[in-house]
Amino acid sequence: MTLNKIKTLKDERGFTIVELLIVIVVIAILAAIVIVAYNGIQNRAKTQSANASATVIQKKIEAYAAANNGNYPTATTNATFTTALNTYTESSIASSGITLGTPTGAAGDEKKIEVSTCSGVGATGYRVRYWDFSASPAAISTNVLTGNTNSVACTWTPLT
Repeated sequence: MTLNKIKTLKDERGFTIVELLIVIVVIAILAAIVIVAYNGIQNRAKTQSANASATVIQKKIEAYAAANNGNYPTATTNATFTTALNTYTESSIASSGITLGTPTGAAGDEKKIEVSTCSGVGATGYRVRYWDFSASPAAISTNVLTGNTNSVACTWTPLT
């Protein structure tokens, strides 16, 4: 090697370790921000889907009552309640993909709805609840009440 080539190589520098580490840290911070924002958007979408499912169940209960001379289903279990709703075409939930049960926040719980019966003096009806994925801390959220549900007179019993 000639002396001129050595001087030329010495003048050509690459990135230092510190510069590379700074770039990696900046990229990691941006990735963390994007992941947190994505999870928030995803949780809000799941909550909206669960709310829509609860609204569908509420409307199906009302459709059952309309088709059954104003009488609500008298079922005490999720299975018999589903069977009762499925007796009328307008209240059927058979093809909706919605299941009745207690949502826990697990995957797929945006289609799992809790239905509770109201029992009390002069009070009849149902409370429909869903999982709120975007709440902090996450929990079951009440959607709608159907029937004659005076909240003071009601004793809520979830279907099992």
